Amino acid sequence: MIGEIMLAARAFLNRTLTQDQEEVLTALCGEAMRTWEGRLREGLTPEDCRGAFVPACAWTALAGLAPALEAGAPAPRSFTAGDLSVSMGGSGGDWNRAVYRLKDRAEELMAGYTRDDGFFFWEVAG
Repeated sequence: MIGEIMLAARAFLNRTLTQDQEEVLTALCGEAMRTWEGRLREGLTPEDCRGAFVPACAWTALAGLAPALEAGAPAPRSFTAGDLSVSMGGSGGDWNRAVYRLKDRAEELMAGYTRDDGFFFWEVAG
C-alpha cells in the first residue's frame, strides 16, 4: 500500500522532487501509514478503509514535507484533491495554515475509522 500512498502524495504535490526529497517523502509516507494504522478501530485494517486511508496518509506525509519544500522553493504552489484545494505561497502564516488544513482534512477523512482517544471527565459523586 506504500506505493499507492507515494503515488497519491506525488499526484497531490504536482511537482518534481529531488532524490533527497523523494527519500524524505518515502519515509514520511511510511510513518504516516504506521501512525494511521495504529489509530484504526479494533478489527479494521487499512484495506477496509483504503479509499480514506491512502489520501489521509498522503496528506499527512505532505504536511510533514511542506515546510522543507517552502524553504527550498518559495514560489506559490497548490494541492488539489477532489473538493480540497489548498494554495501554497505567500507568508509563512499562509503556509502554516495550509499545512494544518491538510492535517485537519486527513483527520476528517479518517474520523469514521479511528478510535476515539479523546480525553473526558467523568463526574463522580463525592
